[in-house]
Amino acid sequence: MTTIFLRFKSLITFGLIILSISFVWFALTLNPQGKDFLAEGDNLMMEEEPEGVTFEPEDVIAEPQITIISEEDNQLKDNFFSEYRLERERTRSEQVERLNEVINNPNSSEGIRLKAQEELLWVTNNIGKEIKIENAILAKGFTEAISVIEKESVMVVVPSEGLRDDEIARIADIVTMIAGCKMEDVVIVPKV
Repeated sequence: MTTIFLRFKSLITFGLIILSISFVWFALTLNPQGKDFLAEGDNLMMEEEPEGVTFEPEDVIAEPQITIISEEDNQLKDNFFSEYRLERERTRSEQVERLNEVINNPNSSEGIRLKAQEELLWVTNNIGKEIKIENAILAKGFTEAISVIEKESVMVVVPSEGLRDDEIARIADIVTMIAGCKMEDVVIVPKV
């Protein structure tokens, strides 16, 4: 019963993270101020032309605009996976920073420092394991993969309309081998 509750809790947490990322993305792309913010970053990259070099309109090659729905769906999936990785990296960086602050704080007790060191070691080990899991899943023929190692479970997200039993078995084998967890602790989420 606790395993089901923990998996449900992990899925709820994952859903809230995705909802937050989506909200920020939509706010930046749909809001005029957000568009200005995004455009400002593009302008910073092209502030000045190098001396002696001028760009004429015909020198700029326009990218073709393709309006195929399936391509758009793939781009949204790619955005989901890349945005999730960015958010995961940002969250982990903040977590590592907080742990380092506790470890380096002279006012921290020895017990708290040891716990923070253990947690930091656990986080850094899992970062490497998550990358190995994702690369192994990609090597097995999936186009994208995200893995998240929690204390009680390992969640894997792959793009799929539905997973076959053999695909589930391949993913679960990879996760159990790399993460060193039990088969029942693996949560596989197909991203539609």
